[in-house]
Order: sequence, then C-alpha cells, then structure tokens
Amino acid sequence: MEMLKFFRGYILPLLLAYIVNLLIIKYISKERLRGKIHLVFLRGIIIALVWIVAAFTVFGHVVDFTAAWKNFAGSSALAVAILGLAAQSTLANVFAGIAITASSSRPFDIGDRIKIDSIDPGYVENITLRHTVIKTYQNEIIYVPNSTVGSATIINYTQEDSFSFPIVVSVAYGTDMQKAMDIMADVIVAHPTHHGERPTVLCKSCDDSGVTLRALVETEDFKDNPKACSDCLVEIMKRFAEEGIEIPYNKLVLINSDENKAKA
Repeated sequence: MEMLKFFRGYILPLLLAYIVNLLIIKYISKERLRGKIHLVFLRGIIIALVWIVAAFTVFGHVVDFTAAWKNFAGSSALAVAILGLAAQSTLANVFAGIAITASSSRPFDIGDRIKIDSIDPGYVENITLRHTVIKTYQNEIIYVPNSTVGSATIINYTQEDSFSFPIVVSVAYGTDMQKAMDIMADVIVAHPTHHGERPTVLCKSCDDSGVTLRALVETEDFKDNPKACSDCLVEIMKRFAEEGIEIPYNKLVLINSDENKAKA
C-alpha cells in the first residue's frame, strides 16, 4: 500500500509529465511548425507548465513543503517580491519572447536567416522561453537571450521573395563600356538560379587603374546567392578574356642594374 501511494504521489506525476513532453516534441516538432514561430514559443510554454504542475504535485505530498508553502503564500506581497527578484532575468526573456512571437509583424520566423546587431548572421533554429537559437554557416549554435533580441536591430535576409547581392568588376580605361556592361548583364541573366528582371549594370567608380562596374545578382533563395555570384564572376572573366576586355591589376617591373650597366 505504501509503495502504491509512493508511486502515485511521486513517480506517476513525473512519468506522465515525461510522456506528455515526448508526445509534444514528437507531434508538434520544429519542422512541422516551421514558419509558425508563435506556436514554437507556445510549445515551450506548455512544456514548462506541464513540468511545473508535475513538480508541485510531487512536492504537494511532502508535508513540510506544503506547510512552508502555505506560510510563504500567506504573505502574498512578499512572495511576489521575492519571486520577481529571483526570476527577473527569466521573466524578462519570457515576456520578450511573447512580444516577439505574438506580434502580427514578426521580425523573423523559424528558418529565416537574420543578423542581430553585431552577432554573426545565421538561421533561426528555435525560440525557447529564454533564448532565440541561431545556427551559422560554420554550424555554430548561438543562444541569444530573448530580451536582447527584443531590443536589438534585426536584419532579415529571407523575408522578401528574393535576395540580391552586388558583384563588382574593374575594366581598363579605353574599354567599350557598353559592351562590358552588356556582357555582365548577359552572364547574370543566363545563370540558372537568376530571379527577376535583367539587371542594370552601373559605373560604380573611376579608380586609378580602371573603371569599376557594379551589378546585382538576384536569386529566389538566399542559399543560392553566394554560388550564383561566384559563378557569374568566373564567367564574366572568361567572357572578358574572349572579347579582349582587360581587367586591370597591379604589375611589378623588375630592372636588373647589372644588365643595364652591361648594355651601357
């Protein structure tokens, strides 16, 4: 009989909380909730409440804890003050998480690539009661407190339908500029991941050794953009070489003083 009471009072609540936690994680996974960050955060709140209820159920069977809790709860003002001070940082993160996920104009969602202030850009993996989890290209996991995210400047690279990044190429003075610009535009448009209209190639600057041309490479998916920019630059160099368009670069000329003396 004592074993049954012990099991029902101490083991069963924790076991049920563990099973409910597993079911929530399995059937309400981050993958299924991708694009629904408010539900991801709500899942975290539900899991936390399940464990809190289980813990209070277990401690409720401890006579000393029950008596102490009644005395503590009796002075409600003191209880609130102590709990507030003890959990000030945690509550700040929780409320910041609620503000971020409950807003109709959410700054980001699960799977978005973002930059938070000076933190390296990365993809939003998860949002918990305390942290927003970012994964970088180097597979680094960054845990940013929600209170920091709530007051930070956030750049979202994937919220729009496409992503653009500029490429720049220098050509020598005396080059047929229109021809060089047309080649750059043709190469970008011909790339298989190109998205949108034909790019406008602009003269960015007139430098000491040549003229710098600039064009935007636009792709539908951000992940395709770095490779598209690289491919376009390589192809532009090939086309320039075929058309006799010079890409200026610094040259070092060595003069052998002994040979000059011999010639003299």
